Amino acid sequence: MFEKKTKQFARDVDLLKFSFEGIIYNPLDYAWNSHEYFLKNYIKPSADVMFLGMNPGPFGMVQNGIPFGESDHVRHYLNIAIPVGKPEIEHTHRPVLGLENRRNEVSGKRFWSLMESHYPSPDDFALRMAVFNYCPLAFLDSGSRARNITPDKLKKEERTALFDICDKYIFEIIEELKPQYLIGVGQFAKKKFEKLVEGKDIFVGSILHPSPGSPQANNGWAEKTTEKLIEYGIWGE
Repeated sequence: MFEKKTKQFARDVDLLKFSFEGIIYNPLDYAWNSHEYFLKNYIKPSADVMFLGMNPGPFGMVQNGIPFGESDHVRHYLNIAIPVGKPEIEHTHRPVLGLENRRNEVSGKRFWSLMESHYPSPDDFALRMAVFNYCPLAFLDSGSRARNITPDKLKKEERTALFDICDKYIFEIIEELKPQYLIGVGQFAKKKFEKLVEGKDIFVGSILHPSPGSPQANNGWAEKTTEKLIEYGIWGE
């Protein structure tokens, strides 16, 4: 259903040129088989809630092609065990190990743990929920720490070219999926949703980003997110 659009999305961003001094990963290329399986099995026409993250995390989607892809939940909750390839240029300090990656992806663990607690079956999750990332690219600086540079930090003209492509893709997904609720995982994603559906009768909200870099997220993220989803009418009391 969404595979053709997503494959074209990957090709479109691959054509962009960046002056960024570092390594750029596009898991929609080297982890396409894994991502395609996720689209086919966990993005359903019945979904009325669409979550949107920002871009792949270095220990999550970068490793396995799954949004918020913490390895244990990809294997044992989503039941995805598809080998991934390698990017054309690999960062010395951030190799792509697929599901062999053992570095903890905190954001993904928090997100999928909460979803699993509410939907013990991933099929039940997919009946109501869909998860996408706004930007498919991960930008890792060239240093030994391989810092994850978020796309909003790119040069203006390069950021604009990238965001135009991302806007088009996410808008097409919204048009095809027709969810009732658009939920940004963090304020960046919420603002993107607001821009894309301005003037339309569709609910836009947000939840705290589960990043360990957020003090708020490190203090009861699951409880706060549950409260917010109940407040929005997505989950019952």
